[in-house]
Amino acid sequence: MIFLSKALLHAFLVGFALSFSPRTIPSTRMQLRPMQQGASPTLLSMSAQSDAEALLRKARELRAQAEADESTLHTSLINKKKAQDDETDNLIQDLFPLSLPRDKGAKILSDTMEKKRLSVACLKRVVERLHKREVAARGLDHVEPSLKNTQVTFERVSDANEQELKRVDGLIQMLIEAAAILDEKHLKEQELNPVRHHVDDSHWASGKLSETLAEKAHFLGREHEDQFKDRLQEYYEAAKKKDSKHVAGRDESSTSMFP
Repeated sequence: MIFLSKALLHAFLVGFALSFSPRTIPSTRMQLRPMQQGASPTLLSMSAQSDAEALLRKARELRAQAEADESTLHTSLINKKKAQDDETDNLIQDLFPLSLPRDKGAKILSDTMEKKRLSVACLKRVVERLHKREVAARGLDHVEPSLKNTQVTFERVSDANEQELKRVDGLIQMLIEAAAILDEKHLKEQELNPVRHHVDDSHWASGKLSETLAEKAHFLGREHEDQFKDRLQEYYEAAKKKDSKHVAGRDESSTSMFP
C-alpha cells in the first residue's frame, strides 16, 4: 500500500510539473484528435454537418460576390457606352442641325467637317451611332441594355419612332457625300503639293474618307441583315421541330393494332 501510494504521488507530481512546461502545451490539432477518437457517432455527424454548412455558406458568399462584381462591371460598361453615345449625339447635333437643308446639306456639312478636323475614327462612330438610331427608329428588332435597380438587363426592342426616323434618315448618305467633297478637295491640293504624310492616311483618311465611311455603313447594314437572317433561320428550325413533334404524336395516336 505504501509503495502504491508513493507511485501515485510520484505520477501526480510529474504530471503537475509537466502541465507548466511550454513544450508540452498541445496544439489545437493535437487536442482535437483525442476528442474525435473518443467522440460518439452523433458528435462526429454534427461536426461533419457543421463543416458542410460552413462550406455551403462560403460558396453562397463567393457566388453572391461574383454576381455583384459582374453586375458592377456591366453597369460600368453600360454607363461608359451611354456617355460615349451622348457625346456622339451632341456631335451629330452640331454636324446636322435642324436648320440644315437636305438639298444643300452635303456642301455645308463638308465645311463644318473641315473646320472641326474630325478624325476618321470619330466619323466612324458617327456612322455607327446614326445606324443604330435609324434601326431603332424603323422599329427593326434589336437588343438594348438597360439598368433597373442596379441590375443589368437586355431587352429586345422593336418599336418604331416616326419622328426620330424623319430626323436621322439619310444622314449617313449625306455624311458620305460631304466626305467625298473633302476627298476631291484634298486630291486637288495634292496635285499642287505632292508631299504626303502618314497621318493623312491613318488619322484623317484623306482622299479616301468617303470610301472608308461607305464601307463602314455597308458593314453595319450587312451585319444587321445577317443577324436578322440568323434569327429567322432559328425561328424556322424551331417551327419545323414543333411541326415534326406534332405529326409524330398524331401518327402514334392513330396507330391501330389491326391492319
